[in-house]
Amino acid sequence: MTSAAPRMKCSSACGTREPEMSISTLRRRTLELLRTEIDFIPNPTFDVHDEFGESIVDSTLDGRGDAKAAVDLPAHLRRLCQAELLTQEQESALFREMNYLKFRANALRSRLDLEQPDSHAVHSIESLLRRSREIRDHIIQANMRLVMSIVKKFVTPQQSFDDLLSDGTLTLIQAVEKFDFDRGFRFSTYAYRSIARNAYRTVTNARKEESRITRDAEDWAFEADDDHSSSTTTEQVWCNLRHLTTSMLGKLERRERFIIRSRYALGTHRKARTFQCLADKLGVSKERVRQLEQRAVAKLRSMAGEFDMDELFGAAMA
Repeated sequence: MTSAAPRMKCSSACGTREPEMSISTLRRRTLELLRTEIDFIPNPTFDVHDEFGESIVDSTLDGRGDAKAAVDLPAHLRRLCQAELLTQEQESALFREMNYLKFRANALRSRLDLEQPDSHAVHSIESLLRRSREIRDHIIQANMRLVMSIVKKFVTPQQSFDDLLSDGTLTLIQAVEKFDFDRGFRFSTYAYRSIARNAYRTVTNARKEESRITRDAEDWAFEADDDHSSSTTTEQVWCNLRHLTTSMLGKLERRERFIIRSRYALGTHRKARTFQCLADKLGVSKERVRQLEQRAVAKLRSMAGEFDMDELFGAAMA
């Protein structure tokens, strides 16, 4: 068999000459590489130089961005769908090359010495990892249509398309890292199961949580006294509970209070709002809205934790 050494050309092809580095910079970059986790799917063909497969990879990456996305998609989604769908031959070549590059980087890294760092080895490893990430990103872009087609089936009033798309994309990335290209089936088959299973789990868990909160609220309101059949008494209970909830919400910051009311349809908010909707209204990122909601919920739990259930119910009945 032919040695794999000739394929090291990809590690030096990114630049004409390696820049000079100080010893401190070289040691820092060496330490970063030693700490970097390099996961790859091993394959016996890594011992064989495959120029044909390498040419398929180059031609596939050179043709990126040629696909025509559906015109009815929003601009940010159209940008995600610009990569052409992969043929089975292209897909196999890309996965093989991506894992081979990480295999070579890992082998080179095992010979690094922090006390006597080798600048050529450091450049080679960084180039190999950079090229593997480039291939990984192309595989992800080529499969974004698959993610969209799956998650749109699971959209609910509580789970927006954007939220599910974000989770689905993360699942796709994990699937790319774990897929064994040598098992003979297409990546889309493997990815479909992972993405659909995760979306189903997300929606199911959200429904269970909503059901639990509703059930707990009903139990809390009526478990203390079986004689609350009177509509007047029941109305008084809920009235006082609303006052108690309003008092707790009043202790939150303005943005936190707005987010909690909007997310859980409290007060004048008749419909639960998505993170993206609130992000647009507040002029912040969706992730920032998520963080503010978590902080507000933590504060409310802390307030509620100051009383036991009997005391809270007693306050409602006062």
